[in-house]
Amino acid sequence: MEDPRGALVVAGAADSMTGTADLDDARRRGSWPTGRMRAVWTGTIVTAALVVGAVSVGEAHDFWIIPNAFTAPLDTRIAVRGQTSSLFPTSVSAVTPDRIAEARVLTADRDVAVRDMSVDGTSLILGYRPAASGQHVIGVRIAPRNVRESPASFRLYLDLEGAPEARLRYEREGRLPPVGGDSITRRYAKYAKTFVEVGTGRRAFARPVGHPLEIVPLSDPGALRLGDTLRLRLVMLGKPAAAAKLHAGSVPASAALGDTVAARRAAAGDVSVETDATGAFAIPLRSAGLWNVRTIQIVPAEKGSGADWDVHWATITFVVKDR
Repeated sequence: MEDPRGALVVAGAADSMTGTADLDDARRRGSWPTGRMRAVWTGTIVTAALVVGAVSVGEAHDFWIIPNAFTAPLDTRIAVRGQTSSLFPTSVSAVTPDRIAEARVLTADRDVAVRDMSVDGTSLILGYRPAASGQHVIGVRIAPRNVRESPASFRLYLDLEGAPEARLRYEREGRLPPVGGDSITRRYAKYAKTFVEVGTGRRAFARPVGHPLEIVPLSDPGALRLGDTLRLRLVMLGKPAAAAKLHAGSVPASAALGDTVAARRAAAGDVSVETDATGAFAIPLRSAGLWNVRTIQIVPAEKGSGADWDVHWATITFVVKDR
């Protein structure tokens, strides 16, 4: 791994969870109840928040990294901003440098570690100056954290985060701890990727960063236009993730990253997709602007690993231009 000199800036925001935004996020993730269950759920939201407990600490948000320029000349400072929230591409507070397990930039033949980290307001700043032309894949991995919670809290967490199918499947298989039983340890970690074109050169989009959960493009995200279709594959622990749900959406390129009004308006057009048996899926790009693809996967942890359940969050961002 090469130690970079100079500055690619990656800004990150830490995890928090606040009432109204999270109800909107539940709708966006497809976990918003309807009919009688919706009435019960909304009528007991305060109780639910108390049951969730650890979720209110704020781990229930996506993490994105977003460059301020998706193309740049060689040896030019590139700025990439990381955002953490339930509403793309807004952010809430800073991830501190000690929480970053790994930040890397990959080209077709190089792998550069990013070590220059600081905090500026609601952003974590990392620095890097590219020394090679071509497509750059930027990947950031936030170190895992553990949450101790009751079985009831864990079930509610699955529903809130858009994984009721997983809850039902694990219940049928007898893998969920019984309500009222001993508490469990849920471990969560987050991974983000984006792509920057530095001059002209070899492509790198298909090169995996190696995150435990990773969205890997099968077609080039570097020259997307309105009306194109981006093909991708979801890989979990080195294997294709079949029948997994993902969500995608965009905001206009002119929208400010902190514009929550524009972000909420754009989120209404988010789409959901499911991977095939090979982990592959496709996103039809029906609008120009800044796009994200995101997913959360919840699986039993390996025995002896220090946790009962693992929660993996993964995102990618890219830009789509007008025709």
